[in-house]
Amino acid sequence: MKATDRLPGDGVGIQVPVGRIGADRVHWQTVFDARDKPSIYRVHNGSAHDDADAGNAMIVEVDGAKRTIKVNVGTSVDVMGKRIRVKAGTGGQTSRVEGWYVLVS
Repeated sequence: MKATDRLPGDGVGIQVPVGRIGADRVHWQTVFDARDKPSIYRVHNGSAHDDADAGNAMIVEVDGAKRTIKVNVGTSVDVMGKRIRVKAGTGGQTSRVEGWYVLVS
């Protein structure tokens, strides 16, 4: 199969290049899951916050790592991996976290 015969989505696998995050503290939300090559995604924590509620941090897991990345409210992080998952951390009055992700490369 020549490169020109591939479908547009073949080069990026099954992931969606942009999407919304709506996760809780119990279940992981998968952002990206690939079999072959890793990709770089920008993950943004856009959880609602105000003077009364600081909002929840977001926990990002890359390739099943034992160490996770904490993303505070209003900040973003670029991560590279074959499997990227997120869930809500602590800090807010609810058990949810919201945000977005976008494929960087």
